[in-house]
Amino acid sequence: MPDFIQLLKKRIRFLAISLLLAWSITCIVLWFLPIKYKGETTSVPSSAYASDPNRLFSKQIQQLYSPLGSPDELDLLVGSGRLDTVYRPLVRQFNLVKHYFISDLGEKGIWRAVKQLKKDAKVYKSEYNELKVHVWDTDPVLAADLANALTARLDSLHRDLMGRQNQQTRDALQKGLSRLRGSDSLPFAQKLQQEIQYLGFIDQYTLLLEQRPSSIQVLDPAVVPVFSDKPLWGLTLIAVTILTMLVWLVASLWMARRTVYELSPDK
Repeated sequence: MPDFIQLLKKRIRFLAISLLLAWSITCIVLWFLPIKYKGETTSVPSSAYASDPNRLFSKQIQQLYSPLGSPDELDLLVGSGRLDTVYRPLVRQFNLVKHYFISDLGEKGIWRAVKQLKKDAKVYKSEYNELKVHVWDTDPVLAADLANALTARLDSLHRDLMGRQNQQTRDALQKGLSRLRGSDSLPFAQKLQQEIQYLGFIDQYTLLLEQRPSSIQVLDPAVVPVFSDKPLWGLTLIAVTILTMLVWLVASLWMARRTVYELSPDK
């Protein structure tokens, strides 16, 4: 095994040329890459307490829920961030087909714009159980607007889902009330008591539908970034330097071993 210091002294020129060549190629590639800015939002999921109709009329129910959502609710939001359904309205809203210089028209152009937007966006759960939404774009203003709009779309999607469930429940209660009023099998007092209960539940779900509680609480909305986020010149050059030195070390050891083998008298 050759000494590393001796190997370095012997092949320092080879290392210098390798580093200069790697740095030059990397700088050329990075120079032609588009400069992108990052829009970022930080949010937390709302608690299931917000969608419980009993909270409108019961004070004791408040003790059953945390003001913040559970990790399962956060995972659902993160999973929704991978759906094309969330991104398609943003493509139309911000005319991203034109912004991305996509020549295809119609659904094909929208599909390509959705793929590009998903590539430039990231929805994930942070180590502090926060919902993070990142969007990169060449326009800093658009990057911030897209991050805020994507967060709003996630909120709207889950809010509509909860509203749909509440609507179905209210419709079922109204049908039950209609059947009760058309039935003559119960005594008048018992029928009146059940009718009052039905009306109370219907009022609760009606108020909840009108309120439409949010599924996401935004802690930090995206602002227009001042500095670009991509390409990462420093980290990229450091990674290229380490990789080049590893390749140089492997190549130098292989050449030194081959030289010793060729000069061996036993050959």
